[in-house]
Amino acid sequence: MSAIIGSLGLFDYKNQEWSVFYGRLKLFIKLNDIKADKQSAVLLTSFSDDSYRLVSNLLHPKRVDEATFDELVTKLNSHFTPKRSTFADRSRFYEAVKFDNENAEEWAARLRGLAVHCEFGTELEVVLRDRFVLGFRSGPERDRLCEQDISSLTLAKALQIAQQAACARQARASDSVPAVIVKEEPLYKTNANRAGRSGGGGGAERRRGDQKCCTVCGLKNHVAEKCRFKNYRCNKCNNKGHLKKVCELKVNNIESQSVRDSPSLNEPEDNEDCEECQLLSSRFCN
Repeated sequence: MSAIIGSLGLFDYKNQEWSVFYGRLKLFIKLNDIKADKQSAVLLTSFSDDSYRLVSNLLHPKRVDEATFDELVTKLNSHFTPKRSTFADRSRFYEAVKFDNENAEEWAARLRGLAVHCEFGTELEVVLRDRFVLGFRSGPERDRLCEQDISSLTLAKALQIAQQAACARQARASDSVPAVIVKEEPLYKTNANRAGRSGGGGGAERRRGDQKCCTVCGLKNHVAEKCRFKNYRCNKCNNKGHLKKVCELKVNNIESQSVRDSPSLNEPEDNEDCEECQLLSSRFCN
């Protein structure tokens, strides 16, 4: 026995088209030179359980294994071939448009499939060309196609022009490099000239543009009058009213008696790492 050429696989009518399977079946029979008395067996053994049950119901009360190949095909063609309306098929054809993710070749192939049952006859190539051109959305491909002379434009030529326009568009898109936009944000830091002598910065406010910051602690989420450190003494100059991180004075290791005797709270040593600073991620003004 000669080797089998090709493979049919199982036909499941719920997931496959009968017309496609039947076309492959005829080619399989022809390639393997299967005799007529065995063709029905080849067909039935290529059915899934659901498909075999279906053809049994269609042939009832006749048994499936008693039916000829032609009887099986006739029943299946009658069952799977829907009643068609030519106007409905033409309506789907004329309303078709090219999908955004579809290239020109795929669009032309889909359009031919929609025209199968439209019965255009000798006008087929003309209506295919017209729908192919008009099915493009606004863009370089449609612009190029609409510039052509309709008397000499065929579907094959229209497909070639659309492919060339698509390639040119893709080349232009790849050449254009988008600009990188860098957003600049202001950076705030301590100013060596900040006023912080003897608690004098109490009500004053420093500005950088529209940004305000407290002259007591350097934060910008409040003003000096509401600062929690306004009664603390600077660890650098020992003056009251500001913290060491905003102090502009150099320590001369000499304190005035009036400053030493004035009652105030000593600045906490870890004020630069205080909880408020950590929570607000403060930045300081220039």
